[in-house]
Amino acid sequence: MPATPPLVEIQPARYPWLDPSRYSFSLGVEAAGAAWVAGQTAAAHDPQTGKIEVAGDGGQQARLCWDKVHAVLAGTGHPADDLVEVVEYLTPDGLAQRADIEAARPTNRLASIVVAEALVRPSAVVEVEVTAGSPHGLVRIPQILPVDDHGDIVARGDFVGQCRWVLEEAERRLVALGLRLSDVVKTVQQTTPATRSQYRDTAEDRRALLGPAFPASTGILVSALPHPDALVALDVWASSNPKQPVPYAESAYESLTFSPAVAAGDLLFISGTTAWDPSSGQTVAPDDIEGQAEFVYDQIDRICRAAGTSIDRLIKTVEFVTPAGADRYRSVGPVRERRLGRPFPVSSGVIVAGLLGRSWQIEVEAVALLG
Repeated sequence: MPATPPLVEIQPARYPWLDPSRYSFSLGVEAAGAAWVAGQTAAAHDPQTGKIEVAGDGGQQARLCWDKVHAVLAGTGHPADDLVEVVEYLTPDGLAQRADIEAARPTNRLASIVVAEALVRPSAVVEVEVTAGSPHGLVRIPQILPVDDHGDIVARGDFVGQCRWVLEEAERRLVALGLRLSDVVKTVQQTTPATRSQYRDTAEDRRALLGPAFPASTGILVSALPHPDALVALDVWASSNPKQPVPYAESAYESLTFSPAVAAGDLLFISGTTAWDPSSGQTVAPDDIEGQAEFVYDQIDRICRAAGTSIDRLIKTVEFVTPAGADRYRSVGPVRERRLGRPFPVSSGVIVAGLLGRSWQIEVEAVALLG
C-alpha cells in the first residue's frame, strides 16, 4: 500500500512578531513537495502598548511581510527564491502605493493582485501570501488581465468579451507548456460589482472552453482591478496529472460551469464554498457570518470525504468576507478551531467588495492533501 503523503506544520525557529499559537491557522505547512505560507501582514507586538500594531507606509509594511515570509521558509527545503505563487492583497491605500510595494518584493515572480476593501488588521495596507516549490505536475498561470501584448485593453467595456479573452489567453499560455484548458483544475476570477448582473452571460463561453470536466472555481467581487479598464482578472492552475472532478451533489451542479472540487495528483482543489445549500438552492443563515461559516466548513468536510480524504488534511484556506460580515469575522475563528484538525491549514482572510450571492457573507476556497 502506498504511503500516505505527509502534511507537516512549519514552526519557524525565529518569529518574534507575534505568537502564532493564538490563531486557528498555521504560519506554514509543507505538503505535496511545496511549502505553503499563510498570508503575512506587518502586524507585530508593540512592547510599549502591549498590543498587536501595524505601522509604516506601504513599502515598509511590504518589507516586514517579506521578512516574515523568509522567517517561515528558513530551515525548510524551499528557499525564498523558489516561489511559484505570490498573491498580494492590497487595500485601496495599498493600491495607491503599489509601486513601493512592488519595489519591496524580493522576487521576479509576477504577483497576483487582489484589491481588498480592508484587511483583518485595520491599519494594514498589504498582505502577502506565497507558495514555494511546486507540487508534481502542477502549473500556475499567474493573473491574466484583458491586456494584449502591446499593453492595450481588449474588448473595452465588454465584460463577456473580456472574460472570453482571458480564458483564450490562458489556453495560449498553457499550450506553450504542453497543456490545455481541459487540464485546468482551478480558477479564481475577480470581477467588479457593476458586472454582477452580467455574470451568468459568461456561462456559455465557460461551458465551451472549460467543460465538460469543469475545474474548481472561486469568484469574488472587488472594487478595483490592477488595470483601470479591466473588468475581469483570472488566475489559473493546471495539472499534467489525471484530473478527476469530485462527485458531490451532482444534480445541483449539473447546470453550473464549475465542479465542487477537483482531484489531481496528491491535491484536492475545492471551489469557493459559500452559504448556498446545494440541496435546497437557498442561502443558509443569511445575516449570520458565524452560521454561514459553520455551514461552509461542513460542506468542505463533506466534499473532502467524497474525495476520499478528510478536512483534517486541509493545506490552505482563503476566506473572502463581505463588508456586511466584517464586524463579526472574529466569530469564524472558533468555528475553525472546532471543525479543523491540527496542524491547522495556512490561511489568508480578506474583506472584499462582495460575493456573487448578495446574502453571502463568507466564501472559503481551499486546497487539501489526498490520501
